[in-house]
Amino acid sequence: MKQTNGSNTLPELTLEQVRDSILGYLEQGNAGLYNIGHLYNYTVDNKLAEKNKYESAQQFFSQHIKALSQSTLSRYGAVAREFTEEACKKYGVMNLTTLRTYASAADIQPTSGDPGATPIDVPLEDGRVVRKPFAECTMEELKRAVKGKRQPSRATMPATDAARVEFMRESLSRHFAQSARVQFKTNIKGGKTFLTIQGVPLEEMERLMEALMDGLMPPVRAVG
Repeated sequence: MKQTNGSNTLPELTLEQVRDSILGYLEQGNAGLYNIGHLYNYTVDNKLAEKNKYESAQQFFSQHIKALSQSTLSRYGAVAREFTEEACKKYGVMNLTTLRTYASAADIQPTSGDPGATPIDVPLEDGRVVRKPFAECTMEELKRAVKGKRQPSRATMPATDAARVEFMRESLSRHFAQSARVQFKTNIKGGKTFLTIQGVPLEEMERLMEALMDGLMPPVRAVG
């Protein structure tokens, strides 16, 4: 298994080495998730699959890494782009994924370096909202905080549309680092739900298409 170096670059790897490394990191459980995301990003950014006659990285991974869905790989990749390996080990990929979702809904940036100090507005059962640092929040509190930031804009949205919007928003969040400032907005007109996506760099159009395609698929239970 090739070791990743925790930076934005890797030693030159073949597609087979990427596959073998990811399978090796899968055996490490949560400890290997950052490196899986890092290797996924390396493959996508360098078009390694296309250079080896695959249509896309997604096609390669679907054939050779069957233990992980595309949405899970995208999630790990998004976290690896934005956070350090140390942060991933300290807080866990799922907590950091939820932090990214919260940051997008609240229009804030997670604290650089160690995101533990990022302020989270957590709704309580009595209707009050308390502000806590991310490091002190449970997963349930993070989920309530995300819901609290999104709820006002969903008041009149049909339940079926809200579920689809939620999945599409999560797909965009997985594919784009928070620093990319990609914005996803919804509004209701004449009883119909409209979506607006803005802030996508021209060179990231392929990534946008991947995010949209993932957002049209039903949710898949993720590993880790």
